[in-house]
Amino acid sequence: MFDPIYEQLAEQMVLVNYSPGYKLGEFDCGIPEYNVFIQNDAESLIDLNFTQIKLLINKNNADVVGYIALCSDSFFVDKAEKEKYNIQFSTFPALKIGKLAVHQNYRGRKIGHYLIFLTLGIVESMNEMGVACRFITVDADMEFDPNTPLFYEKFGFVYNEHGVYQGLKRKTRSMRYDIYNE
Repeated sequence: MFDPIYEQLAEQMVLVNYSPGYKLGEFDCGIPEYNVFIQNDAESLIDLNFTQIKLLINKNNADVVGYIALCSDSFFVDKAEKEKYNIQFSTFPALKIGKLAVHQNYRGRKIGHYLIFLTLGIVESMNEMGVACRFITVDADMEFDPNTPLFYEKFGFVYNEHGVYQGLKRKTRSMRYDIYNE
């Protein structure tokens, strides 16, 4: 999953914990709901410990280049998946990408890809600290871009096919990534 562009991005940008001291009011990803989330809703959700948000900051001008909201999750598995993993649980634990957004001015530079790559690093850190995490989940938001699931498929995310995730009128598609597939 490593792309050489990530080395350049790492020199230009830094991933930090959310803080209202950053230029959040200037963030515009082109989707009002995602802008309002980071500008108005994020802090209270962090205070309630429902999510943690990482901001990708441009080192040169302190722009908020993008953000990723992460939280704990679980997803349902069917009988065949239980057998595949030889586990009797009906759900598997995961780290969820709640929201991922990139400022319009930084589109086309693989920033979204880089945020997913950095999320893999967070999962690795969790495992090193003794918090087991094997899967990353996302509800790929198709309301504003029907091709969003394709973005995640590029990284090896697959659809959660358990019946609870099926529905013709859903605005999202539940997907997951198994870190052992790397």
